[in-house]
Formats: sequence, structure tokens, C-alpha cells
Amino acid sequence: MKNKLPLLFLLFAAVIITTVSCEKKSTPASSTDFSFNEEFDTVSRAVSKGWVLANNTKPIGTIGWIQGFFYVSLYHGYDSKTGVINYPSSGGFGANNPSLSGSDFIMTTADCGNGVANISNWLISPEVMMKNGDQVSFYTRTYSDPAVAADRLEVRINTLNSSADVGRDSNSVGGFTKVILDINPDYNLDAADGGYPGEWTKYTATISGLPIAKKSRVALRYYVPDGGPLGNNSLGIGIDKFEFNSRY
Repeated sequence: MKNKLPLLFLLFAAVIITTVSCEKKSTPASSTDFSFNEEFDTVSRAVSKGWVLANNTKPIGTIGWIQGFFYVSLYHGYDSKTGVINYPSSGGFGANNPSLSGSDFIMTTADCGNGVANISNWLISPEVMMKNGDQVSFYTRTYSDPAVAADRLEVRINTLNSSADVGRDSNSVGGFTKVILDINPDYNLDAADGGYPGEWTKYTATISGLPIAKKSRVALRYYVPDGGPLGNNSLGIGIDKFEFNSRY
């Protein structure tokens, strides 16, 4: 009996070693980085990459998202809200690479009704695979601080599908039901009070509210009720250096 114990121990050890060695090692799932960035060099180039521009302003004016330099170069620097003609050498926003600019009160010109409008101007990203935890960032600014009139920008994601449909009304949002960032929702004039920044400022927002990882879009919505040339709000903003950072 004493001679058999070492043998039984060796057999038991062999079974353990054999079992462990036969286990299959799991292979980590491959990851895909869906990150991208947009410098907004030109409007046409952004559109060719899948960006969508939609202007639901009521009543609609003559200009939507345009390439930098804004109304200073287009309208000779005349500010109909203040009656001041200004010719800054920078052409409006100053140097920060060419950027898309959200049209301000000139988007709804004085011949549109009484010159007061509900501005809803959309800049929508190409569709991209995203999930909760991914991030978007961009730089934005208005003309001055404190501002002459208040601006606002919402960052929304489409939680329903991957379309760019935002409806046709100034208050409609289509599938873009989730707001992940809201800059100046109270329409303050002074940046210190939460108003729109008068210098290029970076904002970052985290994707949330998606039921599963899915193809979707990010939308920047310049949303300013009581805007237009005779409204109390809307001055104009710039957007630059947009990035989508995937967390896959």
C-alpha cells in the first residue's frame, strides 16, 4: 500500500496538468477605431465627406453655414443691430484656420416677415459607428465678449437611426433627440455668466443615451429663437477643428 501512494499522486497530478494544457486560450476581440476629424477647410469638401447642412429657420433667410470670414467680408462689416460699420483686419473671427461659421442675423433678412425669426441651423456629421462613452470635441466662438446679442449651440446625437433627418420645422429635431452639450441655453451675453465665448474655446461632450453601439450622427444645431435682424438674439458663431474620438 505504501508503494502505491506515490503512483496515485503522480497520476492525479498528470490529470490536472493535462486538463490545464487542453484549455483553449481566448483571443481578444479585434477593435476598430472609428475616430475622425474635420478641419472645415471648405464647405464643399465637408459635404463631399458626408457632412449635411440643414436650415430650418423660419422665416428662412439667404445664408446658412458658410466658409469663415462671415458678415464682415460679405456685408462690408455693417452690423444692423448696432448700426456700426467695422472692418477688422482679421475678417471677423481672427486666425484659427478656416472655419465654418454659423450664419447670424443675416440668415433671416429684413424682407422675411417682420425681421424676427426662430433660427434653427444644423451642421450634421457623416454617419459613424458610435457607442456610449465616445467623445466629440470642437472649437467655437462668437464675435465679442460681452456679446451684442446672444447665441446658442446644441450638440445632439441621433438615437433612432443613422439618418440626417431633422424635420422641417424650426422646433423639430427628427431623430436627434439626445442633447449631449448645450452652450448658453439661457442666452446670456457675458461669457462669465455662461454666455457664448468671445474667443476660440474648446468644448468636449461624451456620447450617451444610445441603447446599443450603432451607426449614428452628431449634429451641431445653431438654435436661437427671437433672432434675425430685428430680434433680440443671434449674433453669429464659428466652428472649427471638430473631432470624433472612438472608445472602441
